[in-house]
Amino acid sequence: MYNMTPVIFDGHRRTMEETLSRRERKKIETRQQLMEVALQLFRDQGYDATTVKQITQAVGVAKGTFFNYFETKEAILPALAEWRLQKLQETLAVEGGAPASPVARIKMALCLVTKESITDPALAQRLFAAMMKQREEERIGPAFVQLLAEQVHQAQEIGEIRAELDPLYLGSLIRALFFQQMLMWHQNYRPAPLQTMIAETVDLLLTGAAGPNWPPMD
Repeated sequence: MYNMTPVIFDGHRRTMEETLSRRERKKIETRQQLMEVALQLFRDQGYDATTVKQITQAVGVAKGTFFNYFETKEAILPALAEWRLQKLQETLAVEGGAPASPVARIKMALCLVTKESITDPALAQRLFAAMMKQREEERIGPAFVQLLAEQVHQAQEIGEIRAELDPLYLGSLIRALFFQQMLMWHQNYRPAPLQTMIAETVDLLLTGAAGPNWPPMD
């Protein structure tokens, strides 16, 4: 009898661990569903018109469940931005089919971000603001800049971008120009499709605007 006790206890412990694991997985799944449904509703009917009740009803959970994960409706936006950024990082993996050129991946990343709720300027503004929000130490920079800086660094390693440039600084410039293009687009300045504007802006930054007679003579 004594020899059986550790076996029974160990089995009970494993059962408890498995139960906790299932609970944790369920929490992760519920949070994911809330974000997916919220983003879809925001796209379909606008951020302001969407209520927490509509989100939870679509997921099939009680309204209070939403607040187990997010303090307010606004609090879901940083989580959405982080989630979409993670998805973006996965999409940029070369082994997953992304372009071999890091510069091409930079353009791809920016164009993919423009497809997030592009028909709703209010939501786009909120999502982009959440994306820009600092979550790390000031010296490291926002997550979106980090993603761009990593692509810049990889481009430097293969000679697509000058090696002496600071990747984080150049990533910040790319991000700034990107959001400036988004602002112009939402203010109805649309000389070309948005994705074309973004790609041309990246090219202009990375190749420079100097003409054959630069610098000017005194």
